[in-house]
Amino acid sequence: MTLESVQDLTPEEFHARQSTLLAPPPQKSVGNLTTQQFFELMYWILDIEQPDLVFAPAFPNFLIPGTKAYQKTVDNPVKLFRDTVTYKITREEPGSVGGSKQPFGDTREITPKLRQEAVKVGDKVTDIYGQWFDALIQFDVWTLTNLEADRLSLWFKRFMTRYRPFFREMGLSDIHFWWRGIDEVTDKLRNALHFRTLVYFVRTEELLLSEDFALKEIQYKLEKKQEGG
Repeated sequence: MTLESVQDLTPEEFHARQSTLLAPPPQKSVGNLTTQQFFELMYWILDIEQPDLVFAPAFPNFLIPGTKAYQKTVDNPVKLFRDTVTYKITREEPGSVGGSKQPFGDTREITPKLRQEAVKVGDKVTDIYGQWFDALIQFDVWTLTNLEADRLSLWFKRFMTRYRPFFREMGLSDIHFWWRGIDEVTDKLRNALHFRTLVYFVRTEELLLSEDFALKEIQYKLEKKQEGG
């Protein structure tokens, strides 16, 4: 099952197939997910699991009273805060290779490597390059009370554990809990919002066609030249 086919399911169809979707992953995933595709998949699933939950990039303007985005939010027409989970990438580096592939290990794949040669893609034959990336993704859980923050952060951790096999089947090489931040409260958004920080390690593989790889090499050389290297 591909990302597109999963997103085509209705909520009823998705729930009916959950036992199959959440089964342990096969030896090989059905594709490769980038971090952005992973966020899109999470948005789609959370919209089914928790329809009232907001899932958005870190500190979206619609959380801040007084901004145009806040006033025009269709899902929040009366300007009432809703429980929110925001996300951002706090660290991303070339992925570990060889041996046990420990996160952020000493041996890295610092440039794309040839994965498949002379592959037919559409009406052309091209080479496929790939590169592993290790990343830390920070999820911040925002609520109006301390108790709600504890409850929602616990629910979110269980959600991530439950869907881990599915995320891996859909194309993530690995995903697991990394650490939890200090419990905090902020009034910077003109609301006394309580939040919990949950950080996850994610390993992805970015695939490039040979012409894409060539363009990246040119861009890299131009950037080095501008830096005086």
